[in-house]
Amino acid sequence: MEIIILFGGVSAERAVSLTSGKRVAAALAREGHEITLFDYRFGGFSEDLLQTCRRADAVFLALHGGAGEDGRLQAELERRGIYHYTGSAPEASRLAMDKAAAKACVAAAGVPVASGVVWQPGEPLPPLAFPAVLKPLSGGSSVGLILAENATRLATFSPMEPMLCEAYLPGAEYTVGVLRGRALPVVEICPQSGRYDYAAKYTEGATLELCPAPMPPQAAEALQQTALLAFEALGLRDYARLDFKCDGSGRPYFLEANTLPGMTGTSLLPLAAATAGIPFPALVLEICGMAAARKRT
Repeated sequence: MEIIILFGGVSAERAVSLTSGKRVAAALAREGHEITLFDYRFGGFSEDLLQTCRRADAVFLALHGGAGEDGRLQAELERRGIYHYTGSAPEASRLAMDKAAAKACVAAAGVPVASGVVWQPGEPLPPLAFPAVLKPLSGGSSVGLILAENATRLATFSPMEPMLCEAYLPGAEYTVGVLRGRALPVVEICPQSGRYDYAAKYTEGATLELCPAPMPPQAAEALQQTALLAFEALGLRDYARLDFKCDGSGRPYFLEANTLPGMTGTSLLPLAAATAGIPFPALVLEICGMAAARKRT
């Protein structure tokens, strides 16, 4: 196949996107596919790029965060007649990127969610139960995440963007990948520092990732079914990764959905796929195949 990979971008997750894109390109090239890598900046569609995207069998979106993942790029592609891109459609991408809206959506479908409130710039600190976790409403890769043990920790903090403030859940953290309507094996995330922040995600050896997660089969199956329920409630397609954290009693709560999850060497969706017997080249080729099918229909 001829595949164009859009990667890089200008979001806070640019470095991760560059790594994802290059790794996807290398895997597909080794399988004999014709690959074009393009460092995409939102609104930067030249006529040559448009023609390349239209001609290609699939457009692989290796962008993370910002306009590349929040539905704006997806809407621009469709406006230009390009539907054979990987991942979810514009509206589902926009919904999943807004953590508060995503939580409300999956909660309505019966998925347990952590209690939380949105803190807008310029507003006083909302009533919170401490310890609390604060994170940008539309960010990813744990960029800007704050763990506040008490109100004093936030005394001098003034948000520059909307922040989702949630009650801290002290239990285990899990993630479930979904690929073509199938839930992949559950991954348990065990950061060595105790906090799954940006450094823990992308520093080799900083986090122990257990797949399949050491949990009873019935519990793993229940979490997989919950992930599928959230995936469907959000209207996602092709693939995604859904994150959960447990309270003190071990009950899992939905945190967020990643519609264009990382494809780096430490990323969790490729790990889960490999555990399910899907090596990385086969994973990215299957994702491309789902996109390519939309060009043929």
